[in-house]
Amino acid sequence: VYRCVPDKQRSFALGVQSVFLRLLGTIPGPILFGVAIDNSCTLWDINECKTKGACWVYDNERMAYLLMGISTACKIITIIFVVMAVCLYKPP
Repeated sequence: VYRCVPDKQRSFALGVQSVFLRLLGTIPGPILFGVAIDNSCTLWDINECKTKGACWVYDNERMAYLLMGISTACKIITIIFVVMAVCLYKPP
């Protein structure tokens, strides 16, 4: 970030970078991992009102594949963006 922006805009650039990291890193991550964990459940606790409660039994192999798939997909997306940044960056 320091190399890409003028000296007077460095603090603003770091703030914008921090906002994007927070939005793209902390909000969808727990949601995706929670969905993966819920999808690996094989036996739910269902009460008398027919609402789902806690999971009693997980399919560990399915959970491992889902969590590893999410992590791998995020890493591939990161690598693509880093390669794009290296290729498209033009020094001032």
